[in-house]
Amino acid sequence: MTDLLTRKNMNLIVGLISLLIILSIAISIFPSIFVILFDTFLGKLFLILFLGLAFMYDSKFAIGLTLVFFILWRHFHSGFRFLL
Repeated sequence: MTDLLTRKNMNLIVGLISLLIILSIAISIFPSIFVILFDTFLGKLFLILFLGLAFMYDSKFAIGLTLVFFILWRHFHSGFRFLL
């Protein structure tokens, strides 16, 4: 339990929570931008290239981004019914 609450992990958890709050605010203010990203070919290509660059930087970071993008994609196509 103490390994989970190290200073490095706390910074990571605070950053992740901040990112989720910023994403939720951005989705509620500018939903059309996210619809364009997930529904057009160019938007999907941009996301794949972004994930490729992230994978070259750090594979764990790219996997985390892939999960975030997948959850957002599922949200825009079906709402959050898949979580229930």
